[in-house]
Amino acid sequence: MTQALAAFNEYGIVLATDSRATRFDAQGRPEYFTVEKLFPLGQFAAILSGGAGVGVPLSLALRHEVERQGLNEVTDVVDFAIPFLSEAYARYLTHHAPQEEGLRRLYFILAGFCPSQPPPGFKLFLLASEEQELPFKSAPVGNILVMPRNLGMEMRLFKTLQAGATLDELLKMSREFLEKTAAAQNEVGPPFYFAFITPDGYQPVEG
Repeated sequence: MTQALAAFNEYGIVLATDSRATRFDAQGRPEYFTVEKLFPLGQFAAILSGGAGVGVPLSLALRHEVERQGLNEVTDVVDFAIPFLSEAYARYLTHHAPQEEGLRRLYFILAGFCPSQPPPGFKLFLLASEEQELPFKSAPVGNILVMPRNLGMEMRLFKTLQAGATLDELLKMSREFLEKTAAAQNEVGPPFYFAFITPDGYQPVEG
């Protein structure tokens, strides 16, 4: 299970995720390993995957195509990503046995800055496939997204954003949330990955 977080205010977007992934041995026992799940998409956008493990190679394939085509604004990236990821996931499913129940969900958080839009110009999108349904359903969300949902953290973020928090303050809160979640759930674990997106572009951040 991936624990992911994205939020923004007038200063920029903060993205945070753990890196633990799960597979099952022949006896059905979980085995944990580490994988990076957060990647830049061009200069002003990023993608973060959760759910089925195929999300990571699909994210990397999308990153390659976004760079090749020179897409920058996240709205253009999303318009391209929906059919690209849907077709790539469909090809994957035709060559692989159905996932176990509980591993049939796949989602992507796309975040970015739109230089052509009115300030602040930051946007979040959620692309999701439940039970391997295609094409991916996409919807813009507000300025807070926690996956899986955590109402307590969402409320804390809402209040902090309303108070005009800096990106460093949001980073600290995100790190503490991931550490607390990892301590309570075996499926979530370090290392944690963080990034900012500002009008200057995507910036990986040390946690």
